[in-house]
Amino acid sequence: MGKSYSYRDIISEYTQALQCIDELTQTSEDLFLLKPDSNTWSANEIFKHLRRFNNLYIRSIDQIQKGSKDITVTNPQFKPSLPAVIIIKIMEPPYKLKIPTLAPMYPKASAETGMQSTTMDLRETNKMAIERLNELKSNAVDIDKLKGRHPVFKFLRMSLTDLFLVMSSHQRRHLWQAEQTLHRLSDNHS
Repeated sequence: MGKSYSYRDIISEYTQALQCIDELTQTSEDLFLLKPDSNTWSANEIFKHLRRFNNLYIRSIDQIQKGSKDITVTNPQFKPSLPAVIIIKIMEPPYKLKIPTLAPMYPKASAETGMQSTTMDLRETNKMAIERLNELKSNAVDIDKLKGRHPVFKFLRMSLTDLFLVMSSHQRRHLWQAEQTLHRLSDNHS
């Protein structure tokens, strides 16, 4: 069923996210903080939303990872479960399905923290994911076999493979959204 991922593949998703964050933050801070309209998030708000979700995923990953050194793998090729594959497909940009955000995950007012602080926080969550993956890789942990609950949808039991890949797809979705927002704003302010 579906594509297999190595540790390197999954780590690459987070290094690519770091590159995308760097590219998106080449814009002016004024544009980064600006909302295109009252119903659309600014790039800064999108980054805050991602940071909040990423932190939830990292906490879940940390809980599952405790005591994981017993479950090792000799040929580290990992496959996401069917529910994870479906979630990833739905999240993948450019997306066709708009998914409402849960109220606690709405970002706070955009001017509350500037671009540098928000960007630094989001970068940090990606570095944390890479650190966890490198640690798991160095211990040859089978991340398909370590399972726990999704951080928001507790009824979903997911492997660490699932959590890392779903977190990454959620992030790609919103980085694409930030890119679209910044393009729309730059076109309007040219």
